[in-house]
Amino acid sequence: MNRFFRQTMALARKDLLASFREGSHLVALLLFGLLLTLLFSFALSMEPELLRRMAPGIFWLALLFSSTLAVERSFRRETEDGQWEGLLLLGTDPKALYLGKFFANLLFLILLELFLLPVMAVLYDLPLSLPLVWVLLLGSFGIASLGTFYAGVTASFREGQVLLPILLFPMLVPLLLAAVQATGFVIAHDLFGQKLIWMKLLIAFDFIFFLGSLLLADLLFEEPLGGK
Repeated sequence: MNRFFRQTMALARKDLLASFREGSHLVALLLFGLLLTLLFSFALSMEPELLRRMAPGIFWLALLFSSTLAVERSFRRETEDGQWEGLLLLGTDPKALYLGKFFANLLFLILLELFLLPVMAVLYDLPLSLPLVWVLLLGSFGIASLGTFYAGVTASFREGQVLLPILLFPMLVPLLLAAVQATGFVIAHDLFGQKLIWMKLLIAFDFIFFLGSLLLADLLFEEPLGGK
């Protein structure tokens, strides 16, 4: 277990350091999320009250589209440089490899949310609260879980950048719906506790996506060794 934990943390640290050293990837991720938020706002409506009601959907759509940049990048380096084979031949547990990527992608999504939240608060006059933070963390967990898995599935394909959103977005529709509803009830100061129902649904989706991806991680990394 200690070896598994060390492998997971080492892989996550490797991805984070590589991304922060490049810098351009993180900047592109933040700017892309900001541009999506502004474009959705300007394109859909200019009425303040209507924008306020649409804010949860706008926020999660911007995060969903931006997440493809974060998760797709996580496997590109290993695919281009042939690092997969080396890591697996050295005895790296495929589940540790998946978890390392997952934690790195989750951190990138959290950084993106921290960057977008003040923008959303100013644009839509939204209150920031602890329940909202929990909703954002739960939604990000699910996106990072399934996004990391599908990024691994499509990484070795030449059209992987195109395939990733095609495969990922339909699977994330239930989680996105729950996240939007929970965010909306938090912002509207829900008096009847309806946000708790949607948050429980988010937890259920997170558990299913994370456990399913972790159990299938062994299959995910078998193919590169076969000379694909």
